[in-house]
Amino acid sequence: MPSLVHSPKRSVAKQQEALLALQKFVEHDPKPTSVTKFKSPNTTDDAHQRTLAALLRKINNTVPPQYRSDLSSFVNWKGNAESPIHRWLRYREAYSPNLITKLGLGDNILDPFCGCGSILIGAAENGNTSAGIDINPLAIFAATVKLTPLSRTQLQAVQKYVNGLESALSSAKPWPMPELSIASKVFEPVILETLLRIRALTEETFSGDKESRNFLHLAWVAILERVGSYFKEGNGIKYRNKKRLKTGYTRRPEGQWQLERFGRDQKKFVLNAFCSHVRMMLQDARFWRRGAWRDQTAIEGNVLEMDKLLARRKFDSIVFSPPYANRFDYFESMKVELWFGGFVDSYESINRFRKASLRSHLGADLNRSYQSVDDLEQLIALMDQDASSWRMGVPDLLRGYFDDMRVTLKHCRKLLANGKCYVVVGNSAFAGVIIPTDVMLANLGLECGFKKAEILVTRHLTVAPQQRSKLSNLEDNMRESVVVLS
Repeated sequence: MPSLVHSPKRSVAKQQEALLALQKFVEHDPKPTSVTKFKSPNTTDDAHQRTLAALLRKINNTVPPQYRSDLSSFVNWKGNAESPIHRWLRYREAYSPNLITKLGLGDNILDPFCGCGSILIGAAENGNTSAGIDINPLAIFAATVKLTPLSRTQLQAVQKYVNGLESALSSAKPWPMPELSIASKVFEPVILETLLRIRALTEETFSGDKESRNFLHLAWVAILERVGSYFKEGNGIKYRNKKRLKTGYTRRPEGQWQLERFGRDQKKFVLNAFCSHVRMMLQDARFWRRGAWRDQTAIEGNVLEMDKLLARRKFDSIVFSPPYANRFDYFESMKVELWFGGFVDSYESINRFRKASLRSHLGADLNRSYQSVDDLEQLIALMDQDASSWRMGVPDLLRGYFDDMRVTLKHCRKLLANGKCYVVVGNSAFAGVIIPTDVMLANLGLECGFKKAEILVTRHLTVAPQQRSKLSNLEDNMRESVVVLS
């Protein structure tokens, strides 16, 4: 059994242990491309590549991947931008609800990383029952609104409100601005005031109707990036007053970029964006007429505690896509929506979410204890210790990530009746080493009590430009897969 390490801080003894294990393995690897002796993580590129290739081959052989390109469009879904109800709040990381029929998931489904609820919506449309968990309060709010049909009377009241919004707006006192330090930077002054007046008027008009108020609030949150002076990119946000060139960023002329983006009447721009979004949602509301919308449950909570959140429940199937081990902090990229939407009200509260979240990013609590994984330690031993990702603490991130996934898979095994668990996940690369997350999760699943593991490769992922030279001929290991546990 892997040892329990109470502090994830790198120890010389643990590194040496992994290096010795790696050396023994390489010395006995039968492939002619393997090296005869392993010296250190900073050996030559050719020797490093041969050693890494041998280690990846050994890991991959434990659960040989199968190729299923027919699943690619399901796990890398673009339909959330245009599909009714799903499009109410765009969530970059989403997979198709059609996986329910594609994988034959059964009548009672669990998605422990449900995001904005694509599987829950699919279950409602198909007449199934489902439950979803997510630690992000905005995601759970969006899923709940999508799963809560409004009555005809409520829909008519919302329509009437939107039709009269422009004339009523001037009488509204602006809603208090959140204490986010960049609050005044992410919106132009006129746009910010208009947004806050809409928020205040919505709260006042629908003070006695929470469901309609939440419906409108979701629309309001959904347009923030569209009307804002910022946009999401990578692991955070960027500002529209800068333009990216091949040589870097250049500042756009003040006044010109605002005119090009928002037009001459910024108040009108915001009103049009909000009203058009609400009208789109009202149009989609007809899909609520059929389906089991009230039979779905969206729970805000920590996946590591889902045994308590879902006590005494059993599911026919479990399907989820956890955050990939890629350092992306979704609380950072969604901070404007979280703050302005009222889902966090202090830096302490947003950091509390960060610390409690899955250890897939550097803002999570990397000081929590973990059980070591032998294959992972050997991969870490091959990493370039001069790389920025090493210095930032990625080895501890990876140790924590796989420990959190071990806990998650243990819970999944107990919550399953007799069905299968499907995990959509992508591999990653750091400091000159590819991490075969799919195979490692498959093996963790077997360790957690599942009897069989399969890996269905759906598509290949690209390697970051700065790592391509070190990982040439190994790119096949960069893949997105569905891990099937039964």
